[in-house]
Amino acid sequence: MQSVYGEALFSVPVNVEFGCPNRERDGSGGCSFCPEHGARAAQIADAKSVEEQMQKALSFAKRRYNASSFALYIQAYTGTFASLIKQKETYEKLLSLYPFRALHVGTRPDCLGESTLEYLAELNQSIDVVVELGVQSLHDASLKRINRGHDAACSLEAIKRLHGKGLKVYAHLIIGLPHETPALWKESVQGLVDASIDGIKFHNLHVIQNTDLAREFSQNPFALLSEYAYAEALMELLRFVPSHIPILRLATDTPEHELIAPKWHMAKGQFGEYVAQTMRYRGIRQGDLVEKQPEESYEIPQKISLEDGSTTFWNEIYRDYYHPKAGATRQAKELFLAHSNLKTRLEKGDVKLLEIGLGMGYNSFCAVELAQKMSKNRLHVKTIDHDRMLLQKASAVISDTLHVKMLNALFTCKRYDDDFASVEFLNAEARYAATLLREPFDVIFLDPFIESNNASLVTLEFFQNLRKLLKPDGILVASTTLHVSQVGLNLAGFDAVVIKDATSDIQGIMATLSSSSYLHEKEPYRDIYGVYNDKQIETLHQKSSN
Repeated sequence: MQSVYGEALFSVPVNVEFGCPNRERDGSGGCSFCPEHGARAAQIADAKSVEEQMQKALSFAKRRYNASSFALYIQAYTGTFASLIKQKETYEKLLSLYPFRALHVGTRPDCLGESTLEYLAELNQSIDVVVELGVQSLHDASLKRINRGHDAACSLEAIKRLHGKGLKVYAHLIIGLPHETPALWKESVQGLVDASIDGIKFHNLHVIQNTDLAREFSQNPFALLSEYAYAEALMELLRFVPSHIPILRLATDTPEHELIAPKWHMAKGQFGEYVAQTMRYRGIRQGDLVEKQPEESYEIPQKISLEDGSTTFWNEIYRDYYHPKAGATRQAKELFLAHSNLKTRLEKGDVKLLEIGLGMGYNSFCAVELAQKMSKNRLHVKTIDHDRMLLQKASAVISDTLHVKMLNALFTCKRYDDDFASVEFLNAEARYAATLLREPFDVIFLDPFIESNNASLVTLEFFQNLRKLLKPDGILVASTTLHVSQVGLNLAGFDAVVIKDATSDIQGIMATLSSSSYLHEKEPYRDIYGVYNDKQIETLHQKSSN
């Protein structure tokens, strides 16, 4: 919008009560996912007139977003389900009430008569007109199942006809419909791309009260996508959408009192930030699987040589180094390997190790190096880190060739194998990745970097999840000594011992499973839904402690 208009445009949603051709006169029927009010925007829900709707929406956008430029959006129901005379009368009246920069008309593929197309094309000469088309899916079986009332061919034909009149088309697409798979979602996206769609609005499936879908869900519940699962699906789909096609929406909005499922606890803005940050961390972008890749360029962070000769980076966000001054290799060997008794464990048999916070790879590499040196039993390592690009940056400054070999293998194919060790890289947010693990581990390394600014990795709930992943005789070693971390570990059912080296700045905690949890006067960090960002966790902690 900024490149086209010189500034962002904010939608002013209006319900003109044109109804829907897919509903009976009494309002019954319609698409199985659609509520009786046609998914009217929450900010205009109680408005009694079109003028009041517009005023409420304008005030909301100005107050919340400091908005100054707007597009009129005929949103609820079907914006072209009326006589041409009624359409003209309604649109022109609305456009006269405010200097809008664009008009967006929400409608159905089967509700675009030739006279309507001619009128919209005429209107497009004086104001930018965009038709927002409810495609939802390009699979006929799904369209029939949700009682959509048209087939996929109808949607593609509508896009073609609208383009023939010189009109832009944004498609609405639902991700997560029952019986659809990631492969089918991709086919729908590809069909829209092949049809030269001008923009896409993605919606994660919501089950809304008093809909046919809600009744189906109550009788036979089907799987819905959590924040993390939907983000994973969405990020993969975005890679097949050429970068010139704007993405107008990432997720669905439904008033909380109407929503049955899924119950998300990540705010809309936070979800968008999470998707964008995760794509940056993984080194992926919209359209990268269908477009020629630009020359890769990445900036190496400020580096420093540590006392043991190892190298670390300066983190601009946290304003600190990734490792203690005594050294990254020394920390790996003297804290993580020594206090997990890794050598003794490898003497006895194969060892399963989980590392959370792979970072520059020192801890896992030193563990692999030990297993190779002992050449007795096999070490199976699973590592988790959100930031894949850090592996590439680390490989440019680390001098050990075997360490670099491991980093490059994990970066390119997420797996490294040696004679007596294997390392598997899970490139995901740690809380989500931990929920995907099923097997128990002998040893867990938890390296939260600056834990006071990485609170999500030292909450009571995260420690409880780690407890489930640790064998009864297992051990957890963490590079944190925060009292709040000790409290969280104790409450989660661990015996925790603080480790401090009087000769260096290396410190941490060693924790083993306890038969009972401890009571504390102090409050731990809390993250009951596993989605709060670090600032939210810290703010909640401060409130509970006061």
